[in-house]
Amino acid sequence: MRNMSATQQRFLTDVQRLLSTLLIRDVADPRFSGVSITRVERSGRQVMTVWVYRGGDCDEQACMQALEKMTPHFEHELRRALPKYRLPKLKLRWDKNFEKSGDVLQMLRDLERP
Repeated sequence: MRNMSATQQRFLTDVQRLLSTLLIRDVADPRFSGVSITRVERSGRQVMTVWVYRGGDCDEQACMQALEKMTPHFEHELRRALPKYRLPKLKLRWDKNFEKSGDVLQMLRDLERP
């Protein structure tokens, strides 16, 4: 991973915060309940990768399809909120690392039990 300047890190943090707010405020779809934006990364000049995760039993594919349909709305709202920046396209990805971290936490809890 490349070293980023403080300005770039702040920008990605702002994008993550704004997208999380949009999910809570603008979307009434029950498929998005519990969806979290886990991180945002810049993938070159043309693309920003947004990693999402939803805990519990959920249909990952259906959730991702619904989120991808909402991507133009998210891009539009980000352009309105951050007019100074030239925003790249959003690319949504499912964050499998959160699934793995949950497994590790469960193993640790099992070790604590006598």
